[in-house]
Amino acid sequence: MTDILSLTIPFFGIILLGSLTRLRGWFSAADGRMISRYVFYVVLPPFMFVAITAQPLNDIFNPEFTLRYELVTLTLFIMAFMVSRFILKLKRNEASLFSLNACYPNYGYIGVPLALLAFGEDAAVPMAVILVVNNMVLVFLVALFTHDANESSSGHVLLKTLASLLKNPLLMSVFVAIAFSASGLTMPAMPALFLDLLAGAAAPTALFALGIALVGQPVRAAWSELTALTLFKLFVHPLMMALVFLSFPAIGPQPFDPLWIKIALIFSCLPIAANVFNLAEFYGAYGGRTATSIMITP
Repeated sequence: MTDILSLTIPFFGIILLGSLTRLRGWFSAADGRMISRYVFYVVLPPFMFVAITAQPLNDIFNPEFTLRYELVTLTLFIMAFMVSRFILKLKRNEASLFSLNACYPNYGYIGVPLALLAFGEDAAVPMAVILVVNNMVLVFLVALFTHDANESSSGHVLLKTLASLLKNPLLMSVFVAIAFSASGLTMPAMPALFLDLLAGAAAPTALFALGIALVGQPVRAAWSELTALTLFKLFVHPLMMALVFLSFPAIGPQPFDPLWIKIALIFSCLPIAANVFNLAEFYGAYGGRTATSIMITP
């Protein structure tokens, strides 16, 4: 319990610090959006690059495990989208970000340290698989579902989605990292240190920007949405993951490694990632309620 608190208290401490600076008048809402843009465009891409290239490329691909994990992600995303669109009556882009909240766990700041604490270095490979593939899938899904609802041409929608993906530095950093790993090249010491320094700024800066955005957000007005998000992220997501991995044995000749299943279950129980707030700011939708939902899900 002490180890878990040692991970989570600093997490909320940085968020609180951001909120206090906003309340003190040192930063405005516009300043918070600027900091969030800095996180999304400058420090999150190196963070993703460093995290992915730290693992051997061959370890990233585990087809059946990956397929099952992403089947849960896709199903949950669509379920959340339908609920938010047709029951909560959110706009299409808001529903897309609502759905992202429902299935994007806080891997980097809580999930990875927690898994390493519980299982040691053996957890590195399944974590790498989930981090790489799930980030690509989720960023693609939110780009696909935020297209203009008035566009009837599926070809136009696809082209627009692909264009938005090319403009998304987070996803592009994943592709560049995979390409770099596949090349077999070794990063020289100077650029490696440069990327490490930028990557180290990602988590605290994202949390600080989140704290700034939290000030003045109406919780009561969005209570139904926040309740639904909490149910999706902390109850439906783990239940679906347990059902897919524990109720149906592996199809291949080898059973799933129990450690991989444990990592999948732990990650599905995590609160919403701070990265979702940066994506919401990037798309200009659902930023305030995303910030609030991140605070209430732990």
